[in-house]
Amino acid sequence: MRKVTPRTITYIACQLRFALSSVTSWRSIDGDFDYVQFWQTIVDFFENAPGQEVQCRATRLLEWWTRSHRNDLSNAAKENMSINALARQRAQRDDVAFDSS
Repeated sequence: MRKVTPRTITYIACQLRFALSSVTSWRSIDGDFDYVQFWQTIVDFFENAPGQEVQCRATRLLEWWTRSHRNDLSNAAKENMSINALARQRAQRDDVAFDSS
């Protein structure tokens, strides 16, 4: 990901809210909580911000998230990410299978 978008933040917020709740399955409406309305409210904050000042704040927030996202992973952390670890495990498995044949 090169840039954090309004919908990226919204997706993460929905996933976080679900993870912190006590429900065990995903629903659009969870008790008295409406994920669709939650989604639309967050997206609207960024994409339909009322007025120049709010638009400027929303833009600065997205820029901050983009800068923060880019700088928080060291090369060592990237190498240990699950997708990279899985690729290494598969390569090792393939090497063992090749060597044993």
